[in-house]
Amino acid sequence: MQSKAQMRLALSLPERYDYGDWIRHDGVDAACNRMALWCVHGGALWLRSLDPAGKTHLLRTLAREHDHIALLEVAADAADQPAWQLVQQWMGELEKSSMWMLDVQPGVLAVPVAQALFHCLERARDLQRPLALAWRGDTASLPPELSSRLLAMEQCELSPPSDDDALLNILHSSAGRLQWEIRQQVLQAMLIYLPRQLDVLIPALRELERRSFEQHHRPGPAWLKQQLTRMAGELHPRLI
Repeated sequence: MQSKAQMRLALSLPERYDYGDWIRHDGVDAACNRMALWCVHGGALWLRSLDPAGKTHLLRTLAREHDHIALLEVAADAADQPAWQLVQQWMGELEKSSMWMLDVQPGVLAVPVAQALFHCLERARDLQRPLALAWRGDTASLPPELSSRLLAMEQCELSPPSDDDALLNILHSSAGRLQWEIRQQVLQAMLIYLPRQLDVLIPALRELERRSFEQHHRPGPAWLKQQLTRMAGELHPRLI
């Protein structure tokens, strides 16, 4: 008797960030080791990178593993609230925990956000809370008081994978979080048609999964080429 494959439910599953899904490679090895020490000994640490390198994934993984660590996600463009209101809101999420992690959206920070971040760093110092901050951006765009505080912190730089094998491992792990069984050839095709950048590849993988489900189509060579070529066109002018 032929068995029927279980149909995928039309539900958006929440992203899970487990330590087993984290792919270590040369570009993040030092940061992983330093964050392990931070979880024990504390300190003030700035995780930075020139390109997307998995800082958010690392912080969410650690927050999931340690109940005493609070993780605050900071939007760079939250300019609709004054700084004092942002600080009050953030402290409500942070102060009950003994260690703080701030995942700041990359790019130029709105003035109220930058001012609130400065006060948050000051509050962490006053309360003797260990703090790890992840942000990718140019300190020259920041108010001088925040820029000086960041530059005074210990810095740990991450970099994206330098080889295709590590990129493929990361994509395979991301597909697993989507509960999508996908052939290695599909992932390899993504590296042919799309830039080898995590902030392009990961969203493209999610979009492929969505289109495959909506069109009831398993990714074959012709369909895959069509979809990836279309995605590359939609991404333009980012592909520079």
